[in-house]
Amino acid sequence: MRRWLQPIIVVLFFIVPYFDLFRIDIPSGHYYWFTRQLPFSQAMPLLLTVLWMVFLVLGLSFFKPRLFCSHFCPHNTLSQWLRKLQRYKLDWVLAIVLTPIVAFTLIAYFVDPRTVWSAITQDTSRMILIFFLVLCLFIGALLLRMRHKFCSTVCPYGYFQQLFRPERTTVLGKVVTGSLLVLLGGATVLSVFFTSGLEIDLGTVARINAGTRMVYTYELRLINNKSEAETVTVTFRKLQPVENPFSEPLIVQPGDAVKIPFTFQVQKTEEVYFDVCPQRENRCQTFSFSLSGV
Repeated sequence: MRRWLQPIIVVLFFIVPYFDLFRIDIPSGHYYWFTRQLPFSQAMPLLLTVLWMVFLVLGLSFFKPRLFCSHFCPHNTLSQWLRKLQRYKLDWVLAIVLTPIVAFTLIAYFVDPRTVWSAITQDTSRMILIFFLVLCLFIGALLLRMRHKFCSTVCPYGYFQQLFRPERTTVLGKVVTGSLLVLLGGATVLSVFFTSGLEIDLGTVARINAGTRMVYTYELRLINNKSEAETVTVTFRKLQPVENPFSEPLIVQPGDAVKIPFTFQVQKTEEVYFDVCPQRENRCQTFSFSLSGV
């Protein structure tokens, strides 16, 4: 199984961020889960995915010691390939070619690959460029010099495995570990389907004393991260905004970010309640707050 599993894992390592299968885009404040873009404000799928990966890496030792190292670790696989090429004096050629590719891919898990490419080729971001060069030095040292020495001396997984590895594997331990991984994986998938693809946010723009009344201006922000248009209705239960801009449903196209300002005028303390309801998701987000008068 290891013979075909190792190259599959290496290929996945290189293609996952470029196809947005899983990527944390820190500058934009979003992450991608199988091409679906979600905001950090809806972080449950991200947290469950990271938790599942941590449990997977640690839980594999309950099935077989260093199972992750021998079957799943890309660094171990690349080190094995380089060792085989060493007899032909070609290992250093592959290591030099792989160094910038691996460095670029690692950064692409956290920054849009196009942004990384622009930073390297056009110097649009000095910080990304410096980080890329430093990472190249580190990965170059791993692939050219350390290779398997890294696994036994530096790798943090080896240390944690010693902490969590049982004295001996048992059938019960394997069943419990496997069940937990399946349940956590199922919870992760469900959390994605139940997470809204529409980002809804409310911001305060201005608060003005107009003499006999207070004027409050707010801004409703809608970002459609889905692949289809979303129709949104906004319903006010009590106090209505001046010249209500939500009298008709809003249509937010895929990838669009819409900002709609609206204003209240009050002479005494008033309560505001309103619902923002995406029609496709059949559920609403409710906002409520108080406005003080003059």
